[in-house]
Amino acid sequence: MTFSTVDLTPAIGTQVRTDRETLLDGSIAGDIRALLEQRGVLLFRGYDLSDEEQLQFAKTLGTPRNEHGTDITKVSSDKTKSPIFAEYTEGTYFFHFDDTYMEYPALASVLRARTVAPEGGQTEFANTYAIYDDLPEDERDFLDTLQGVHSQETIQRKAFPNPTDWQLSLWGEGAIPATTHPLVWHHRTGRKSLLLGETIRTIPGLPKDESDALIRKLLNLAERPEYVYRHEWQVGDVLIWDNTGTMHRVVPFDLTCGRELHRVKLAGEEPIRAPSKVPA
Repeated sequence: MTFSTVDLTPAIGTQVRTDRETLLDGSIAGDIRALLEQRGVLLFRGYDLSDEEQLQFAKTLGTPRNEHGTDITKVSSDKTKSPIFAEYTEGTYFFHFDDTYMEYPALASVLRARTVAPEGGQTEFANTYAIYDDLPEDERDFLDTLQGVHSQETIQRKAFPNPTDWQLSLWGEGAIPATTHPLVWHHRTGRKSLLLGETIRTIPGLPKDESDALIRKLLNLAERPEYVYRHEWQVGDVLIWDNTGTMHRVVPFDLTCGRELHRVKLAGEEPIRAPSKVPA
């Protein structure tokens, strides 16, 4: 068995190198899980897995979560391949966590590139553990007292400011109610990360101008290069990110170019807290 790693940036992202059999048999799954929690994003390059092998690998790390009737979701802006995801593509151009509307957000996603965009289409990740850790102690203490209201409609309206009734039926707050979560996620490991994203509509208890300013300040921190890894996709890449401490977004690309990735989501194992619904 061979197993080695190369960090891709100082704060986030590591490439894992091992042989194919070891990758699929689960013998290093514990090491991969631990490394994922520490580094946020893991890259496995050059394996050219099939759908069946991708799912086999994912099962060594956790429990695949069935989405829309399948364990493997096609991530594509082509409505004939991915009729639901295609409606969300442009909303993914903004930093977000997956599943902030759920009590148990996905633990991680295992993503494999089938067709890449000739220009754009990279995926960027921001380490919200590191952002939190680098804040002054008094700011960390203050953020620990706050909550954020997350809404899928909030992020989608950044891409679609004048949505159709059909779009609102998919991601409007009437379809996916807003939820309130702590700004700081206290993990079972004892570590803390910021729960950020362009899904945040407001911070309850603060005047609107202060709420808007704080949200923008925190999201601006996530733009700083020391916290970000930008992945340049190659066909066959397998990439995993920790959805409990890492935001992600897609760099805009030509929606007709055929970009396609296959995703296995791992079911959440750790609640943020029971989400409380808030009025629109």
